[in-house]
Amino acid sequence: MSEKNQKILVTGGAGYIGSVLVKTLLEKGYKVRVLDQLIFTDEPIKEILNRIELIKGDVCTVGSEILDGIDGVIHLAGFSTEPVSQYNPRYTDLLNHLATERLARFAKERGIKRFIFSSSCSVYFTYNTPPDPAPSKETDNINPISAYSLSKRSAEQALLEIADDSFQPTIFRKGTVCGWSPRMRFDLILNAFTKDAFSKQLLTVDAGGQVWRPIIDIHDVISAYAKALELPLEKIGGKIFNISSDNWNAGVLAEKVKEIVKKNKGIDIGINTRPVNISRNYKADNTLFKETFQFTPSRSLEEIVFEIWEHLEKSPDIAQNIIHYNDKWHLHLMEQQKTKTALI
Repeated sequence: MSEKNQKILVTGGAGYIGSVLVKTLLEKGYKVRVLDQLIFTDEPIKEILNRIELIKGDVCTVGSEILDGIDGVIHLAGFSTEPVSQYNPRYTDLLNHLATERLARFAKERGIKRFIFSSSCSVYFTYNTPPDPAPSKETDNINPISAYSLSKRSAEQALLEIADDSFQPTIFRKGTVCGWSPRMRFDLILNAFTKDAFSKQLLTVDAGGQVWRPIIDIHDVISAYAKALELPLEKIGGKIFNISSDNWNAGVLAEKVKEIVKKNKGIDIGINTRPVNISRNYKADNTLFKETFQFTPSRSLEEIVFEIWEHLEKSPDIAQNIIHYNDKWHLHLMEQQKTKTALI
């Protein structure tokens, strides 16, 4: 796909990943249209508002005109939080699954060949997952069990069912993303550990520290999305990729953050390990991603930790704002909506 004069629709373009991705696409010469409800405000993209076309809207209800003049779609918009998805599974399916299928059908009707969907490695967590699971491959049979992971899997299936020679969507099953973003999230494991190391000098590790997560740097995720616009469609069209770097055990990751902070800042960090309980636990095999995208991590864990640390030093109070915690923010918005409804 030629970069010059190509216009890309990024849904959720003001979010944690989207706000960084949109800036990168502009730097690469793309024109960008952003569709976002702005429930986290437009603050994360304020510096580039004059360089993009911003449409405040809901991907569930927007018409096909959203694709006027569009050459490719990167679909990030959706619910990306497990607990609130469980609380409202109907809306989760509407947003993550049905709206995705609807947008994809619009794209297919208009002959848009590049459609990149943001799925999740959480689809690999299932019943009776062992404490140390084998890394899951994209071709493995899966049986997701949470509202969030079921909605993502349903969207994947819908996309693959409508795929043909003229419409070849690409599906990214992302691991847990880490690193700084203008729309920061402190509820992702490495970001949370870094924030707690800075503000509390104490890391809290759930489930006995035994759970596993595939982790990937936000800059590597952005690079993957950009490459998905450029690679020959025959290499990536109609395929699923595990977008991850390394699989980390939560307890080991906490110890690593403790070691990094001690080495660089001379600060002793405590670790509070909570008892074993039921928790999401999965690994991802990233072989196909590495081979197809020629992937190597762009930064060390230490660099990611101290990027976040430096931002916290500049704005220590930022981590107190619930807008940086998806579950808390969505629950806050839901309570606001209930109050409004009660007053009508």
